[in-house]
Order: sequence, then structure tokens, then C-alpha cells
Amino acid sequence: MAVKEVAILMEKHQGKPGDGSCVGRKGLAILKSKLETSPSSSPSSSSPKLKCPKVPKRLREMVKGAEDCYAPKLISLGPYYHGESRLAEGEELKLKLAKDYIQNYCKEIVDAFYDKISSIITELKDYYDEMSTKKYDDDEFTVMMVVDGCALLSYILNVCLGSKHGSFSIRFQDISVLYRDALLLENQLPYQLLLELMKMMRFEWTNDLWTAMFLEFFGINDESIFQEFMGMESNSCHGGLFLRASRKSNLESAGNKSESKPCHHLLDLFRRNFLGEERSSSSGSQTGNEKLEGTWSVRDVKEVMASFRNVKKLMDAGIRIKRSPTRHLRDISFRSNGITACLKIPPITIDSSTKAMFLNLIAYEMSSNVPHDFISYLRFLDSLIDHADDVKELQSIGILQNNLGTHEEVAIFFNMVSTNFESNFHAYKEVRVKIRKHLQSHYNSRAKMWMTQCLDTYFDSPWTIITWVGAFFALFLTFVQTYYIVFPQSR
Repeated sequence: MAVKEVAILMEKHQGKPGDGSCVGRKGLAILKSKLETSPSSSPSSSSPKLKCPKVPKRLREMVKGAEDCYAPKLISLGPYYHGESRLAEGEELKLKLAKDYIQNYCKEIVDAFYDKISSIITELKDYYDEMSTKKYDDDEFTVMMVVDGCALLSYILNVCLGSKHGSFSIRFQDISVLYRDALLLENQLPYQLLLELMKMMRFEWTNDLWTAMFLEFFGINDESIFQEFMGMESNSCHGGLFLRASRKSNLESAGNKSESKPCHHLLDLFRRNFLGEERSSSSGSQTGNEKLEGTWSVRDVKEVMASFRNVKKLMDAGIRIKRSPTRHLRDISFRSNGITACLKIPPITIDSSTKAMFLNLIAYEMSSNVPHDFISYLRFLDSLIDHADDVKELQSIGILQNNLGTHEEVAIFFNMVSTNFESNFHAYKEVRVKIRKHLQSHYNSRAKMWMTQCLDTYFDSPWTIITWVGAFFALFLTFVQTYYIVFPQSR
């Protein structure tokens, strides 16, 4: 009901003067005034969030001792850390990279870069927090955007095309630092800026080709896919690289579905492809009376989102855990045949850089309007990990690649990064419902529990299965031999 209609109804129910209803009429007028001036609750009228926001203060308070995960160590991109003295070495490196991009890859002179970016500088400023941009005038901000954007594109091109880092005096130990800095939320450049700078290249590259290049840089592209996109010949041309795309038809037909919505920045692009395509709630087989859609009560939500305790509990219920065919985080599936079941989870590597990447993805989801799907993935994985033995089991299966430290440290890491974060209830809902259904069916049936125990005890590996088959075959031969001894056949 509209606010004005509420006010009209209130007026109709007001009493006549003198009947005692005048008491509190001042308060009623205040209430109606607040209702009339209150903003609409429709989604379209909600205040838009920044596309390149800062890390929420709430996240900094929730995860103690993680301040170094949000700040760049070598180069600053954008206004949030620009000009800091500790990043002076990175400023020199950015100028070298920006010069390389303009001179060796582009057809335009510096004037054209400046004029183009200055024409959209107001839009670019709107990506960032106003308190961080108002200290720069338009000219200073334009210079910052041109240098930072060209430097980033130059470095990505040099990495993906196999150029030598020595020409820019980049130390080997700094390569991983540059990769890390490019994925920090407060170190992002507007994707609109990168698109404009990419248009100035002397080579005709499609957006799909650039997307493949970015994903190759971040290491989340299949090599075969990248080679298909990068069907190129490279030749020396005035000290630069001449690149000729030889498979334009493939590029046009290989459009990424993530392009349906414009990217905000490279971290947004990384997140979309790290998660993979959205899985339809109707995908996969649904049997019985599984409640996947419709009205959900608070009890339903709590039951679905509750932890499964650990991997051992699932395996005791006949659930086998295997690797998914892809590394996309949304590629989690579950299939049950009544007695046993199979849960497929994509593999993931945990190392020293993972914490910073995870926390910045969490910060992005908390500070923007995107669904909390990455947080939901962490919550799902945390529901399987209770202690070090669960990490050990997942590593033996090939789902977790532990390069961080001990199994206990990994378990603590997942319990830490997923605690107190709001997840997307609809993410992995179908899988959670099916697992709950299988667990309830298993523990409510003595026969299923006995059969599962027998399978785990006597058929837990291919070798035991071969042993049992051999034993049955030997028993069969013994029976046949005994039969012919007792009942000899007459000729």
C-alpha cells in the first residue's frame, strides 16, 4: 500500500474534535510526515553502490590481522593508494610499462590518450569513493588513469605473450606480487577505462580475445581454450609485436556469457569466471517431493544452511566425494542412487596468496549489489571441513591442493574466512537439499546403514573387489569339481 493511501486511511480513522482523540495528534502528524517523505522500498529506487568501492569497515573488524591483504605491495592502481611513498618504486615501473604500451602496441600518440580519457573523466571518478577523488582535479585524475591503465594492459600483454620481464627491471619475486596487487578490491581500475585504452591498439582485437587474455593472466583459463583464442602469429615490427588474429570466426562464436552484464573491473571479471556459469535451479534430476522452490520457512532455511559436520560423516552415509570435471566453483553436483551417492566438488589450491584473494572477493560481494555466491562457496566448503582429517581426506581425493602449511592450518583458514559472513541462500540450495534428503533416508533405514557398512568394509577399493571376485570364482570352480566327482558323467 502506498504511503499516501496509508495517510488517507489514518485521516479517516481520526476521531472528531473533542472526543479525546486530539491526544497524540501531534505525534500522528509527525508519523504521517515521516511516511510521506520516506524513500520508496522498490529495488529500482535503492541507492546505487560504487563500482570500485573500498573494503567495508565491518569486514576489517571481523577478520583481525588481515590489513596487509587489502593494500598493494608494489604498484597502486587508482586513487586509493596513489602517491604513497612506500610505492615509489612501483610508480617508476608504471611509467616504463605505460610508455611500452603506447609506443609498441598502439597507433595513437599520447595526446589522443589524454583527450579520450579526459572526455569521460567524470564517469570514471564516479566509480570511486568521493573522499578519495576530490583531492585530484580532472587533469591530475586523467593522468593517473592513463598511466595506470596503460601500465596494467602492458604488463598483462607482456606476461601472456611471453615477453621478458628483465627489460622493465621486474624481479622474479615481484611477479607474484604484481599478480596479487591486480586482484585487490581497492586497487581496481574501471573496466570502461580499459576498454577505451584497448580500442587504441593498432591491432584489431575483439572483447572476447581480451577476456581470454585477462583470464590467462589470472590463470583460470584452460590452455586449449586460450590457444584457440590466441591463434596468432607474432613478428617483430618496429621493436614491438605485430599480432594477427587468425580465427575471427571462433572469437565471434565463443562469446562469454559473463559479458551479458558489463564488468566493473578485473576483479569482477575474475570472480565471474572463477565461479563459472550460473546453474539453473531446474537443472539436474529432481525426484520425489524435494522442496526446491516455493515458500521457505525460517526452519527450512536453517536446516538447509546447517553444517554437514565433516567429510567423514558424509562418507559414512555412503556419499563418495569426487572431483568435478571443471575448476569453476559453481560446478558442485550431487547424485544419489538410494544406497550410495556421489558429491562432485571442483578442485582448488590453497597457498599463501589465497587468503588475500579470498578476502578481496568477500569484500567485493559485501560492498556491491552482486549475489554472495563466492561467500556461499566458502560456507559450503566449510560445512564439510571440521578438522585436519577432513582436509587430509579432501587432499587425498584431489579436491584441495594444500600449499599453505599443515592440514590444521587449512581447516582453521576455512573456518576463519567463512565465519559470520552472509551467504546467498539460493546458491547450492539444490545440492544441500539432496544431501539432507539422502542423509535422512540413510539414518532412517537400518537396511541402508547395514548395506553401506558392508560396501565400505568389503568393497572399499578396487583391490578388495578383485579379491572378492576371485574368491567367488574359485568357490564356483570348487563346486563344479565336487559335482563331477560326486556325479561322474557316463560316456
